[in-house]
Amino acid sequence: MKVLLFGPAGAGKTSLMRTACQGYNFMKVANLPPTKGISRENFIFRGLMEINVWDAGGQERYLKDYFSDTKRDFVFSEVTTPVFMVDASAPEPEIQEVFAKFVSYIFQYSPHIENVYVLLNKIDLHDSKEDEILKLLLDGVGEEVEEKLEVTPVSVKQGTAQHRLIEILDTEIQKSTLALQRLGKIRHIMDKLKRSTLADYFLFNRPDGLLITSTLGKFQSEPLEFMKLELSSLDLNIYQIYRKVMDLKKSCDVTPLQLSIIVYESENSYIIIKELVNEAVIMAATDNKKEEVYFDVMKVFNSTEFKELEKIFTNGEFHFSM
Repeated sequence: MKVLLFGPAGAGKTSLMRTACQGYNFMKVANLPPTKGISRENFIFRGLMEINVWDAGGQERYLKDYFSDTKRDFVFSEVTTPVFMVDASAPEPEIQEVFAKFVSYIFQYSPHIENVYVLLNKIDLHDSKEDEILKLLLDGVGEEVEEKLEVTPVSVKQGTAQHRLIEILDTEIQKSTLALQRLGKIRHIMDKLKRSTLADYFLFNRPDGLLITSTLGKFQSEPLEFMKLELSSLDLNIYQIYRKVMDLKKSCDVTPLQLSIIVYESENSYIIIKELVNEAVIMAATDNKKEEVYFDVMKVFNSTEFKELEKIFTNGEFHFSM
């Protein structure tokens, strides 16, 4: 699946890609250098669908290159999801020509495209002029093209741009038979886990922090800011104590320690989190705090069904092209 992020320099395209697809916070992308040419990166969105994001640097010399006879086919062909992003606080006349060429070549080289998504970014700024920008863009295209545009005022800083891009990509998942088949396979396994315990299960894609699926169905949530279970330097003395204990027990089997499971508890339930290989994180929320409920979840994390779930993410089933 080819996602083309296009627009003038300084629109926030790279910041959007980093925050939505890689789970970066805004402060980490606030001062990114301009993108040189086209940056292409692959991501597994929601753990279900491989997307190939083409982040096109928007400086004038690069735009001329993209629109040239020798490069147009390379840039604008086989696009699945075209996204045009513009700084809503900078309504410069040349944007009109850039946008007109963009939509023209999108429909010429990717004629299957039904919608072009337009993001008017930086509406959080006091000098935002999204109405002026929109008029500028629409004046450069015909009525037929205008009907295919989906325009949204957004802000990467406030998170609405990320939310909109996620909505757009979720729409593509619904069009993908392969992604839906894989989602169904995961849900089937997770339903088995639930039937074995008094708990609900939530599976998150580790790279972007987005929910893949849950036994409570789909719901809106903030991305899980939980990238990897790792021992910190503060835990170093635990390993030293462990080695001492092994010495006292005269055991030569001293191996590295790994943080396997994190357990939180409220007054009425346990929240148990386990990393599922390197690609996903599973969370169990128990219905109560009875001892047998806790141990049933632990058993499930070592069950055949759980190993089936791990296998899905370790054998590359989700690393496919659309």
